[in-house]
Amino acid sequence: MKREQAKSRCISKQNGFTLLELMIVVVIMVIISVSVLPAMGNIRTMREGAARDDLVRMIEVAKGRSVASGMPYGLEVNLSTHVIRLVQVNSLGETEITYDPLTNGERTIDLSIVYPGVTILSMINGDGDSGSGTIWFDYEATPHTRNDSGAFVSLNSESATITLSSREQIIVYPYSGAMEVQ
Repeated sequence: MKREQAKSRCISKQNGFTLLELMIVVVIMVIISVSVLPAMGNIRTMREGAARDDLVRMIEVAKGRSVASGMPYGLEVNLSTHVIRLVQVNSLGETEITYDPLTNGERTIDLSIVYPGVTILSMINGDGDSGSGTIWFDYEATPHTRNDSGAFVSLNSESATITLSSREQIIVYPYSGAMEVQ
């Protein structure tokens, strides 16, 4: 009988955690959470940098294609959807979406899907207008303005500026098409 009581005491002692064990688990969880929080901030910074780099690359692709083909290409920026896409003026003078020859898909980046939390805050076209629009390039990679039907209006006399949620700005200078990230 004493043996059974001793067994039941041992079993009952093994069913729970001691205060010391719980404190050790809590301390370990605090250490892990403190080390993870800075990494979460780094993820946002990396997303913002990658979005900026993609935007710069898309502008460079538009400039390169316009020089290579002799036809106007541009980067269309939609502030409400945060979508950027490569567009061109076809031989009929109409604006159309550009397709990637390798994937046969649109050259489009939806920042809200590809880079969650990154948005385009503003865009000032090279003609001084702000809001959604297109930065166009001609056969010399010179930035210019076109109307909604794709007809040439004028060379840009002002810089085109795209501002991201990270407050970084991508500036495309008039006449030269040179870019700067600030």
